[in-house]
Amino acid sequence: MAKTKTVSLGKKGSFKVRPGALHRALGVPEGQKLGQAKISSALKSSKPAVRRMAASAKGLTAMGNK
Repeated sequence: MAKTKTVSLGKKGSFKVRPGALHRALGVPEGQKLGQAKISSALKSSKPAVRRMAASAKGLTAMGNK
């Protein structure tokens, strides 16, 4: 089973993510950043899991690094 990390959204709750899963799905090495163009194209993927991961990545990017 893959390792998961819990992301807290404060009062809104939390959700679990699998670090590096979107990188593996898109074929990008984990050391490189995923550009906004890659995330936008992943939002239009035919695979629902990739679309969900891309939506989470977009939201987490908007939250900033705290």
